[in-house]
Amino acid sequence: MLPDALVLPLLGLLLAIAALVLLVHLRFRNKEAERYQSLASRLQEFRRQYNSSLEDSRALLNKLPDVILIFERQWPKLLFANRQALELFGCSSEQELMDKVFSQPDAWLPTPNSLLDFEGFLSRARDLGVERREWRFAAGPDQSLWMDCEITLTVFAGEPAMIFSGVNVHHRKLQSIADNLRQRALFSVNDGSPLTAIIERVSKLLEAQIPGTHCVISLYDEQKDSLVTQGVGEFATVFCSKVPSVSARYGATSIGSAAHTRQSVVCESAADDMQWQGYSDVLKSLKVASAWSEPVLGEDGKLQAVITLFSSVPKRPDNEIIGHFSFAVSLVGLAIEREQWRRELEASSENERYVREVSVSIVNVPSEGFSAGLTNVIQGIKSKYDLGAMEVWRVDVQRDLIVPVASTDFDIDEFAEGPERSSISRERFCDLFPGHEPKYVTPQDDLYGLLKTHKKSKPVLVVPLHSDSLKGYLLGFLVVESKFQYVEKSTIEHLSVIGSVMKTSLINQRLVEHLADTADTERRARKKLESELAVAKSIQMSMVPGSGSYVKEFRNWRIESWLQPASAVGGDLYEVIPLSRGRFLAAVGDVSDKGVPAALFMAKTISLLNFLAHNKDGDLKDITAALNQELCRGNDACMFVTLVMILVDKNSGKAEMINAGHTMPMQRFSDQPPRLWSGETIGPLGLYENIEPTTEFLEIPAGGSLVLYSDGVTEAFNAAGEEFGEQRLLSLGGRPRSYEECFLTNIRERLVEYTAGAEQSDDITIMILSRQGL
Repeated sequence: MLPDALVLPLLGLLLAIAALVLLVHLRFRNKEAERYQSLASRLQEFRRQYNSSLEDSRALLNKLPDVILIFERQWPKLLFANRQALELFGCSSEQELMDKVFSQPDAWLPTPNSLLDFEGFLSRARDLGVERREWRFAAGPDQSLWMDCEITLTVFAGEPAMIFSGVNVHHRKLQSIADNLRQRALFSVNDGSPLTAIIERVSKLLEAQIPGTHCVISLYDEQKDSLVTQGVGEFATVFCSKVPSVSARYGATSIGSAAHTRQSVVCESAADDMQWQGYSDVLKSLKVASAWSEPVLGEDGKLQAVITLFSSVPKRPDNEIIGHFSFAVSLVGLAIEREQWRRELEASSENERYVREVSVSIVNVPSEGFSAGLTNVIQGIKSKYDLGAMEVWRVDVQRDLIVPVASTDFDIDEFAEGPERSSISRERFCDLFPGHEPKYVTPQDDLYGLLKTHKKSKPVLVVPLHSDSLKGYLLGFLVVESKFQYVEKSTIEHLSVIGSVMKTSLINQRLVEHLADTADTERRARKKLESELAVAKSIQMSMVPGSGSYVKEFRNWRIESWLQPASAVGGDLYEVIPLSRGRFLAAVGDVSDKGVPAALFMAKTISLLNFLAHNKDGDLKDITAALNQELCRGNDACMFVTLVMILVDKNSGKAEMINAGHTMPMQRFSDQPPRLWSGETIGPLGLYENIEPTTEFLEIPAGGSLVLYSDGVTEAFNAAGEEFGEQRLLSLGGRPRSYEECFLTNIRERLVEYTAGAEQSDDITIMILSRQGL
């Protein structure tokens, strides 16, 4: 134990030490409190500055014209959207924008502008640090907005983030799209693309240039007098399914009114417009508020189509829209005209061939059973041109009446439904039809009830048939009804040509009936006709070298020809014309039709050919042009001749040729198989004036030959009705050289063998130009 004397001092020391420690602690605590207060003040100041800076940044971003969006870096959670972004998407806050757009896949446009594609856009920016591309956002019903977008990594509110910035390039993008569509549409017209492709591109062009609209193009069908809507795109396809066609009359929607008036028709509120009465359900389902229809007219002022723009909001076209529309109208009009030209060119050759064939059929209708034969012919014409009905009426001279002779819809023996349909007074008809041109008869006209065949009240086309004499006597007329409303213009032209041939048939039938009045008259006429035909045959055959069998050799050339008419007189011809400077002109031709008319036309052709060959000194183009001009002169019967002419240089074997619709010559060689010549041809002579002949050049080598022939060779039929054909001819042409001297004889013998038991159906002509050596 401590002594008592030390306890008190030690206790005092301890108390002093405790007081000192307490004093030191209190001083340290005061310093810590002061330091804490200082740090709290600095923290508050930093927070104030941070919030001020953040607000300044937000204010600055709101002032920018670009769309700014800030997302968390790890997932597409929206942290900030500036005022431009909120206005673009129609939202008031970032949370609303997140809920309304960036969490809703249906609020986005389809691929490649969907929400999933946008998340992939963010992911690539996260991996690469930066990503840029053009993006198309939905900006309201049927509207969108193009933006040039860039995403970079950043820090926002102290957290890793990504900043999206977008510049509005909508106008430039639409202009670029429109320019591209305009160029494609123009190229489509120039390169002959299908009309449907051009319509599709023009529709897209209008919809790109005039946002918020949909385009429908309706093509005019003249026969039905209606407009057929064309489906391009989702809107137009639905519209066309519900409104496949519109009548071309006023009040039948703005489309029909524009077609009828040939002027623009604007329905600012289509639902309340009487023109769209009956289509309210269609307009409602397609969300259509206004419609503007513009007619497309051709150079001749005729209606071609109607372009209609539909809008989801009531609006009227301004000057800019009118400018865009005018360009589309011009482009569609040009495309339709080019399509019509193309179809007309394609159909021209086929129609010419058909008119030729049907003309031959008409001329060859037998006198006995004339009505039945002519009925078969017009049945084919009705089917070819897709007509509703067709009839042929002829003048009965003895009774001065016009009576039906053939009908596609009635039996002539039971033709009259009453006495009023059995005949028409010629005087009454001529009063209604004083001219010679085709004319429509409507329900308001006299004779309409006598001429129509169907119960529907639609126009009836009448084609008068007058003789070619100076007085132009009426011979009869054709009655034609369309399946729909009107007969196509091109069909009327073809019917007029066919009618000119039918005149000849009616004249011939009238002549036959007149000759059949008495047996004596018929016998005398027959004998006279046979005598004249015999004389005509003799005269005709004397006009071709060798009277139908010709062999000529000079220097190293051998020319052989043979002509065998199918009847007493025919229309085939051949000619060999020596010319100056060691040349000669060889020709083989085939006149349309058969009999005396063909023989007379053939004689005219040979006479002109001989004269022109010398007069033009062998210039094939001049000869062809002049020969065609002369054959067209006064050729009201529309007869023509197919002709192949070849100008040969005897020394070199070089030849110049023009083929005017004739069969292709066969070339034979000494060292290779024969082949049919495949050069360019022109149309037959005598049909169209002012043709432009084109020549072809070839060479007949030594040991080779050129075979000219008419279609009577390849179209010779055997007893089974099978043609001789080109392949058999080529096969004969490939025989060994030992057959060379008798090649023509071989052809004749083979034809005789092949056609044994069958009647010769056409004239046969063969000419062989052989070059025997140098």
